Amino acid sequence: MELSGLRQLSETAWEMAPQGAMRVPVILYGSRSLLEEMDDKVAEQAANVASLPGIVRASYALPDAHWGYGFPIGGVAAFDPEQGGVVSAGGVGFDISCGVRTLLTGLCKEDLAGREEKLAEELAREIPAGVGARGKIRLEEPEMDAMLRGGARWAVEAGFGEAEDLERIEERGCMSGADPGAVSREAKRRQRDEMGTLGSGNHYAEVQEVAQIYQEEIAQAYGLALGGLVVSLHCGSRGLGHQIGTDYLREMAAAAESFGLRLPERELA
Repeated sequence: MELSGLRQLSETAWEMAPQGAMRVPVILYGSRSLLEEMDDKVAEQAANVASLPGIVRASYALPDAHWGYGFPIGGVAAFDPEQGGVVSAGGVGFDISCGVRTLLTGLCKEDLAGREEKLAEELAREIPAGVGARGKIRLEEPEMDAMLRGGARWAVEAGFGEAEDLERIEERGCMSGADPGAVSREAKRRQRDEMGTLGSGNHYAEVQEVAQIYQEEIAQAYGLALGGLVVSLHCGSRGLGHQIGTDYLREMAAAAESFGLRLPERELA
C-alpha cells in the first residue's frame, strides 16, 4: 500500500482524510512495514465504506486487513439508524457461516515430539481442502434441510461431536428461527458434496502451541495452559454460503436503487 496519501497519527495509526464521496475519514491500524505490505485494495475498499450513509466517526481497517467483499476483511464501521445508517452484507459477512473454532487436545508439545511430520501428513490426508474438494458426507434434500435448521446440534446428533461441545458454542450451535426454505436449491446443490471440507484461500487447520498467557484466570476458564497444544480451524462457508451471499446480494443491489442509495461498489449493497 502507498502511504504517501496517509497522515500518521501514532506509531500504529494512520488516517486517510475524506475525499470525493467519503463522509468520514479512514483509520488504518498497523506498523509502517505492515501497511506497506497491504494490498492497495484495502484502502480503496475502506474509503468506499466511508461513503455509506449514516457512518459514525470513521471507517476502520485493522492490522489483518485484506481485500474482501465490499468491506476489506478486517474492516470495521458503525452506522447510526437515526442518521440513515445502513446494514451492509459486505460488513457482516458476504458468504455467511465461515467459522473459527479452537479445540483443546489435552496434549503438550513434548507429546508430539518427533511425530510432527506424520501428524501433518495425516491431517492433510483426512481433511479435504481446496477449491472443488469433496467430503465424505453427502446429504440429500431432507437431510440438508435438517442440517441447515439444526446446525451444530444436527452434527452432534449425527455423531460428529459430543453433547458437551454445544455448551462452548454461541447459541449452543444453532440460531433460533433458521429457515431452510430461504436457501435456494442452487445453494443446497453446491453444498451437497462439500460437507466436511475445509475450504481454500485463507482457511486453515493448524496445530498450535500456547506460547504466552496474558490473563491466567481466563486461560484457566478455557482449559488453556502454557505449552499446551490446541487445534485451530478457520472453515469456509463453501458453495452454500457463497451462493446465499450471491442470491441475496442480487436482491439488495436492486433494492438499493429504490431507496436512492448510490453504491461505490455493488458488494456494499
